[in-house]
Amino acid sequence: MTAAGQRGVSLIEMMVAVTILAILVLLGIPSYQQWTMNTRIRTVTESIQNGLRLARNEASQQGRYVRFQLNSATSWQVCQLPASTVSALAATDCSTATNTIQSWNSPSANTVQVGTTTATSKVAASTSTSSAYSSIVSGGVPAGVTFDALGRPTAYGSTSVLRIDATAAATSLQSSSRRLVTTISPGGMVNMCDPAFTLSKNVMGCP
Repeated sequence: MTAAGQRGVSLIEMMVAVTILAILVLLGIPSYQQWTMNTRIRTVTESIQNGLRLARNEASQQGRYVRFQLNSATSWQVCQLPASTVSALAATDCSTATNTIQSWNSPSANTVQVGTTTATSKVAASTSTSSAYSSIVSGGVPAGVTFDALGRPTAYGSTSVLRIDATAAATSLQSSSRRLVTTISPGGMVNMCDPAFTLSKNVMGCP
């Protein structure tokens, strides 16, 4: 093929292609940011659930009081409390723990926030609607729950955490990102739901 028969890309064509690519990238950034935020929220929520289940299982297996302590939105620890029933029930954190079973720190610091509550009125019953989960719980952290030898939370309805909400730390992102709710039943069962759905339409929905 001769040089005269070859045809390259003109500067105008290249600029049009770059412009179209830039527009597509700009359109995709919000979706990517939302996906990243939702992934972080789910990672934090699943980790909290793992910690709660670990504490419950350890309490049942060892026949001891074991506490799940949520220190921040992105860190928690599971500790074994003193053997004395009185001392264990009096403990409200892991500072008097005889043994730290496991601890966790997430790289999602400053991007995910959690809210907790100790009020049973904030934990919806199975016959209620998702409206019971409509508000974001903003209780204080650190907070936690102590499981007894039967795997049940002590001080249920008073000092034990019964519900933990995870959402975006930035207020501007909360409406566009997920909010996942973790609840702890009187029997110690740990469940997660998404208030954006109803249980009748989605298995992830809140009852």
